[in-house]
Amino acid sequence: MLEKSGFDGLGVVVTGAAAGIGAATAEVLGGLGAHVLAIDIDADGLTELAARLAGSGAACTVVEADLTDRSDVERIPRAVDESGIVIKGLVNNVGVNSRRSIQDLDPEQWDRDLARNLTSAYLLTRALLPALLAAPRGGSVVNVSSTHALAANPAALGYATTKSGLLGFTRQLAAEFADRGLRVNAVCPGLTMTTRIADRGIPQPQEHLRDRLLGGRFAEPEEVANGIAFLASDAASYITGVTLPIDGGFTAR
Repeated sequence: MLEKSGFDGLGVVVTGAAAGIGAATAEVLGGLGAHVLAIDIDADGLTELAARLAGSGAACTVVEADLTDRSDVERIPRAVDESGIVIKGLVNNVGVNSRRSIQDLDPEQWDRDLARNLTSAYLLTRALLPALLAAPRGGSVVNVSSTHALAANPAALGYATTKSGLLGFTRQLAAEFADRGLRVNAVCPGLTMTTRIADRGIPQPQEHLRDRLLGGRFAEPEEVANGIAFLASDAASYITGVTLPIDGGFTAR
């Protein structure tokens, strides 16, 4: 089905692209013919990603930016215009789990969680909206939420709240812009074996969740990326306003 992705050299912006799910998404999209515009605060990670994509013959443009900084966000549409890339899609993947309960979550950390996990998606989507609305055959936004938005877990108040906010953001945008050809969907990954998690090991409070997974294992980044790429592509042309758990059956139990 994804051979009908419709990217054909059109641009897809991926945030948090230097590692983990973001990097896997950039590589999957590049392999489907998209010109990936990779955004992250991690310059070294972006350089490594660009080298991998170039080695596979995929097109990639990188932009080092802090999406909690409005001046950085404002640079991105200019970078798109200067590159000549025609934007087809946006993947809002930035997110940080501060893993704090309300007693330990001070107002400053709350503000940082909100800025990184939710406001960044609002700012960048708003900045790129004219390009997305002008996309050939319609534009697409995919917001990367979390199973924390679907099922409560201890010590994740800021993360769960902001990722839940992304789901409301998704539905509202889908309703507001469906008549202008913009599709907006969300994915909710479960625990995913990114390099960062694999290197540090899975904490005991999360390891016990393995028994709730129908397949008995955690996701690989590429498995989440495949779902994101599908929703971003023309193969999902009749899908908008949905939330897709990519969680190995975690929320099915």
